[in-house]
Amino acid sequence: MTSLVSHKSGIETHDAAISTGTGNSKATFDSPMSTTSNIPQFSFDFDKLRRNMDAFQARFDTYIANDRKRILEERNAFEKDMAEAREHEQHMSNQIEHYKEKEAELVQESSRERQEVQETESSIAEFTRKKQDLTILRDAVVAQIHETQSLLDKKRAERSVDRAKFLAQSSLNAPELAFWEQNLGLRIEGFKDDQLKIVYSLVSESSWNREYYVLVDLSDHEYEVLRCEPQLENSVFEGIVARLNESRDFGRFLIDIRKAFKASGL
Repeated sequence: MTSLVSHKSGIETHDAAISTGTGNSKATFDSPMSTTSNIPQFSFDFDKLRRNMDAFQARFDTYIANDRKRILEERNAFEKDMAEAREHEQHMSNQIEHYKEKEAELVQESSRERQEVQETESSIAEFTRKKQDLTILRDAVVAQIHETQSLLDKKRAERSVDRAKFLAQSSLNAPELAFWEQNLGLRIEGFKDDQLKIVYSLVSESSWNREYYVLVDLSDHEYEVLRCEPQLENSVFEGIVARLNESRDFGRFLIDIRKAFKASGL
């Protein structure tokens, strides 16, 4: 733009020089008729002016072309920058959407993890409560076991003492029992749990070694005679058992059975 102004100033200066006659132009004024007329006569160099104008036009066209090229380059650069900016903006928008999705996923994951933590804490609390209950129960069972063990130890000690007494008494009873079994013809044997087999001998005068027996069940409060060999009459047999359950006198029962065997003549 400065070049254009300088060219214009040069033209104006040149025109002023022509009009005043002070320029370096070859225009000259001849006055062949100065003595006869006052009209000035001059010669103007149009070729030089045309050359100057052509040179100015060339420089002006060059300036316009360069300026147009610069503007075009700047516009292209601007459009390129705008395209890059739009592409960057789109990229940033995509990234924003991506991170929004990731944020939503993280929020869901965080919520799920908080729920899992709550459930885990609840389970831990429940297991802790159960453990405390089981610990209390275990302590109670252990205490009961210790109490039972102490009771068993006490019972074992008592049974050991009783067994020692029983063995001591058995050693004393064996000769006496053998004496009474031999002389009274009576032997008592354990048959099954809570059952006694009472065996009699010396009943029949025809056969002193013949054995008679009754099988008595002691499991209930009422005595029950399960078997009698040889079989006595029902009326006699039932009467003896009835007197036994009424009186609870087992010694009398033994005597009554021997008498019944002897009286039967079997």
